[in-house]
Parts: sequence; structure tokens; C-alpha cells
Amino acid sequence: MLTISNNKVGITEDGLYCLNDLHKASGGEKKHAPYRFMRNAETRKLIKEVERTPNVVNGNTVKAYKVIKGGNAKSKQGTYVCKELVYRYGMWISAEFTLLIIRTFDEVANHQYKLSKRLDGLCKDINTVTLNLSSAGRFLNIAGKQIKPQLQRSIDETLKQMQPSLELTGGNKS
Repeated sequence: MLTISNNKVGITEDGLYCLNDLHKASGGEKKHAPYRFMRNAETRKLIKEVERTPNVVNGNTVKAYKVIKGGNAKSKQGTYVCKELVYRYGMWISAEFTLLIIRTFDEVANHQYKLSKRLDGLCKDINTVTLNLSSAGRFLNIAGKQIKPQLQRSIDETLKQMQPSLELTGGNKS
């Protein structure tokens, strides 16, 4: 979930953002209604370009938007758009709203980066612990099979040597 101006913005499983929620976050003016934005000539051009141009990271093309109608969950209904159209929507409304969107997305990206770095560190830590535990396991196995019996023999031998031993020779011949 993404939050802009204290408004939660729904996100689909395929990463599209709810334009209706963004409309609420922008102030909800009728002139900025999602259907008006989607009919805008510049928006239509951007939709064609997004759907035509492959992603630079993975080479895939994406669906720029989808409309969800009906269904049981009213909260899921609406027009959902890709990130590029979210930026375009902000530009269509105002410079102030555009900046708010850009900063929000930047904060999300920075947060994701920090979480990714943290996860990398945690994975390295767990690998180190696993290796150390594996080494400790091997040591305990060797200790249990070889070192402990050797120590036990040494203890037994030492105890044996500690036992008073009186060798009586000679004795009474009566």
C-alpha cells in the first residue's frame, strides 16, 4: 500500500496504482476525475508508448492500465495505472501534486533499497552462522567420538594412579 496526502493508494498484484485513490489524494476535484484524465490526448499517447516500448530492465512490455468494474469488493473497483501514468496524472493536475508523487515514489524506492541492503546483511549473517554451526557440529561430532573417549581414558588412568596402593612385602611369620 502506498500513502499520498494521508490517502491510501491501492496497488494491484501486477503493480498498477489506483487512479481513483490518487484522485482523492489530489483533492478530488471533478475536473481531475480519472475518466477525464484517461480521455486526455496526451494521456492516450503515453498509454500507447508505454504499451509499445519494452521495459529497459527486463525487456517486457506492460499493460499501461486496467479498469476493474463490479465484483464484491467496492474498494478494488476503479482505474489502475502504471507508474508512468501516475507521474503523468500528477503533471496533469499540478506541479505541487507532481512533486508530492515524485517524492513519495522516491521515498518508497529509498525505503526498498534500505530494506534490500538490510536483507543482504541478514542473509550474509545467517550464512556465517550456518557455516559456524556446521563447523561446531563437526567439532562436536569429533569431540564426542574421539576427544571425549581420550579424555575419559586419561581421567580413568589418573584416578587409577591416585588410588593408594600399598604393597606389603614381607610380613609377620608367626
